[in-house]
Amino acid sequence: MSYVRITKEEMDKKLTADKGWICNHSGNEHVYDFHLKNQPIIIKVASSIRLDTGKSRNKGADAIRVFAVEKESTDVKAKIKSGLVKSRRVNRTTNWRTNLEKLVMEIMVQSKIVYDKYRKSRQVKN
Repeated sequence: MSYVRITKEEMDKKLTADKGWICNHSGNEHVYDFHLKNQPIIIKVASSIRLDTGKSRNKGADAIRVFAVEKESTDVKAKIKSGLVKSRRVNRTTNWRTNLEKLVMEIMVQSKIVYDKYRKSRQVKN
């Protein structure tokens, strides 16, 4: 498996703002957020691209991580409440773009299922 160095510009081309992706930062890396419209869920992509250099981390610590969190409401500014789906990795191979797209869709579907399951159980308890 050959590893590829990915720049912020390449990641910006894949996770575009016009599709709804917002680039933030956490620690020293760029993190891309996608807020679902009808549910208080954020799909997060931790790029492992460093803020200081604009390049990906060294081999071994350079995987792209995709996960989902629940926020307090559907408002974009709402605070994060809890995690929904644990992070899964996309390795930096030549076909990283396709693998990232597939994994984002999988995490999106899984997060909706998990959210619906726990939301219904909360309503029954109340």
